Amino acid sequence: MPDQLPESVLPPSQGELDPVRGFLGCLMTCPVHRARELLAGMRPTDAGPGIRSLVFELILTVVAAGIDPDPRVLLGEARRRGLLDTEDRHKQVTHWIFDTYQFAPFAEAGARLKADVLEGALRWRLAEHALRLHQAAGYADIGQLRALADLDDDLVDLWQRYDAELRAWEPNSGPSDIRRLPRESREAA
Repeated sequence: MPDQLPESVLPPSQGELDPVRGFLGCLMTCPVHRARELLAGMRPTDAGPGIRSLVFELILTVVAAGIDPDPRVLLGEARRRGLLDTEDRHKQVTHWIFDTYQFAPFAEAGARLKADVLEGALRWRLAEHALRLHQAAGYADIGQLRALADLDDDLVDLWQRYDAELRAWEPNSGPSDIRRLPRESREAA
């Protein structure tokens, strides 16, 4: 029985494409009105655990206050919250924010990166859900299994937000639009 999530849903290793970091960097390059548009429908948990979530919360705070999410502003907000209380923490957060900003994609990539962030969050939450169900399958009461098998409201909400974002990006595609072709159509193709 696996006791951890598959590597395919973990944050990317160094050097790999990281849509969350790209999205956060993209937000740092945007004026407040564009950042507000890109953040519509997003939740802090969509960024995943760790520093990504911390920076996402900082961006949400400054954008909600009507301020451009510039790296200097984000560091000021982190300092105000007491998040830079040690030298190591200050160095870690500062480097992460400025590296993210330095290697940010064009602001126009924001909408696509938002869809990628939501997809990653959905995959992560589904993997967690499947792992809980898998672990409980061997020992839980059948009634408990039934409750565990149902998707919780947060997961359903995330799926709907991802589906809506995907439809906005690619109007003719999305998880709900995937259908198996009738046999005749497959043979003709």
